Amino acid sequence: MRKSFLAVAVTASLLPYASIAHAQQAATETETVVVTANRFEQPLSEVIASTTVISKQDIEASQAKSILDVLKSAPGVEVAQNGGRGHNASVFLRGTNSDQTLFLVDGVRIETAAGGSAFNHVPLNLIERIEVIRGPGAALYGSDAIGGVINIITISSESVDESSVSLGAGSEQFREGNFSFQTTGDNGSVFSFAGGYEETEGYDIRRPATGMNFGNENQNIHLSFRKPLNNDFYSLVSLRWFDNLVEYSRSGKSLGGDENLSLTGEAGYNGDSLSSIFRLNYQSIENINYAESQGKNSPSTKKDIDFYNAQFLNLYKVNETFSVGGGVDFRKEELKDGAIGWGTGKLAGKSRDTFGLYTSLDAAFDSLRLNASIRNDKHDEYDDYTTWSVGGLYHVNDNHQLHASIGTSFKAPSYSDLTDNPDLQPEEADSKEIGFSAQYNWFDIEVTGYDNQVDNLIIWFEGTPRWYTRNVDAEIRGVEIALDFSTSFIDHTVIAEFKDHKDSNGNKLAKRADENFKWLASASYENFDFNLNFTYLGERLGNPNETYVADNILPSVSLWDFALGYWVTPEFVVRGRVENLTDENYETAKTYTAPSRRYYLNLTYQF
Repeated sequence: MRKSFLAVAVTASLLPYASIAHAQQAATETETVVVTANRFEQPLSEVIASTTVISKQDIEASQAKSILDVLKSAPGVEVAQNGGRGHNASVFLRGTNSDQTLFLVDGVRIETAAGGSAFNHVPLNLIERIEVIRGPGAALYGSDAIGGVINIITISSESVDESSVSLGAGSEQFREGNFSFQTTGDNGSVFSFAGGYEETEGYDIRRPATGMNFGNENQNIHLSFRKPLNNDFYSLVSLRWFDNLVEYSRSGKSLGGDENLSLTGEAGYNGDSLSSIFRLNYQSIENINYAESQGKNSPSTKKDIDFYNAQFLNLYKVNETFSVGGGVDFRKEELKDGAIGWGTGKLAGKSRDTFGLYTSLDAAFDSLRLNASIRNDKHDEYDDYTTWSVGGLYHVNDNHQLHASIGTSFKAPSYSDLTDNPDLQPEEADSKEIGFSAQYNWFDIEVTGYDNQVDNLIIWFEGTPRWYTRNVDAEIRGVEIALDFSTSFIDHTVIAEFKDHKDSNGNKLAKRADENFKWLASASYENFDFNLNFTYLGERLGNPNETYVADNILPSVSLWDFALGYWVTPEFVVRGRVENLTDENYETAKTYTAPSRRYYLNLTYQF
């Protein structure tokens, strides 16, 4: 994911076409910049938290077809999916529950206590980069950030004129079309317009087989306009809309719709010492499920949600050593009247207000960087929750670093959780992390160990006749090892992950393995780009049970994905991808068959 200057320089010497431009651009960049770690832009080298940045170029070169394809190659991430493209999915960050990772789009939540827009429905063609912060983020972001924070950035910060058109096709009658357009004005303004459509007929996702295919359809539009008001002030407005419809198996064929309209207004100030952001966001979210035989007018579940967010963020540079941050977050979630099914009917018309206040301190000395944050959140249905974190990064010398952090986090139960069990308590976690990183002539290495103690972990247990919720305690300990090196013109990333995870009853946490291994290889030679990804998923529990079930085990599996791109001209590239290259038969969620070998072809013209 992060390429060294040496690798970029070698690549630039080999490529005569568009890849040269990409390599030259990377070579001139001084540092990767991230915004998620402290809510303001900062160089990646100054970030204490374990962080992975996945760029637009990484996504395009891999020819990934969904956010899940992208995330499953990141350190600390495991993915489980109930079928194929567009179906329900879980992302486990460092072994924590999927809903213990906070998902943001451009710094704003997309999930509410009543549901929301599933992160895996955000189209890839809108994404500029993805920032994955591993470790608790509640001291800055509030509820849900126990395992970490994943921020999907859709708004480009670069003032360049660029446009592209892309068409693709593939297995299971997959077809896609995307476009993007960005232009700059003489006054430094930037206007962006992008959209796309994709559809697939799908395959039979269930075991035992149903004899039916379950497909997916997605369409999206994105608009943004950024205008500098003077040297210090800027304004930004954006609109994002996407609509996803997926077919799934529930007493025959059913359909689930997920539509999100998001409007954001932002004003910012970037002075010599003070940076401030004031952001307002409104989202209209509709979730609907209905049987194909009954039609959309007879839904089994329906939720219309109004979601309001307000943020006022500040960072003040006191001097060359100290910086102080602080801000407030407010969000209001309203479940409109008319909610249907799955217990949400009695919650129709309910709302939840949350107010958060945080402050942070950064200190940078010669070889030592320190960070401390504290936050208080007021929920209208719960007591105040105060969370905090402290971390440090020490440069032993130019090539060796040590980092450590400790912090607390929490998560309030969702409406769905409370509907099943109104006595559920909020989850609370204590987390510790220590790590070592080094850079040598031929390779870079990072080793990180962590320990998460979670009280009142909310688990939906498999039961008869229905699933049910309980609070249990759990401990998750693990080690992550990431190695980056190059052989000739090929860049390699090797990741090894080892975990020990149990609840207070001694049960393993479902769908999470004790060990995972990943190998990512990428190369560019003359007009060709290559990507080869290997993923090993260890043996893991299928469904959560309070007692051991002998056949509730998902066996280990090894998976290969391969992508190849050919630059016909500096503007025109032809790309292909093969997923599950060895055609493995496996499951990441019990009774849901994962996709077999699939092929994709894409044509992209940039101008």
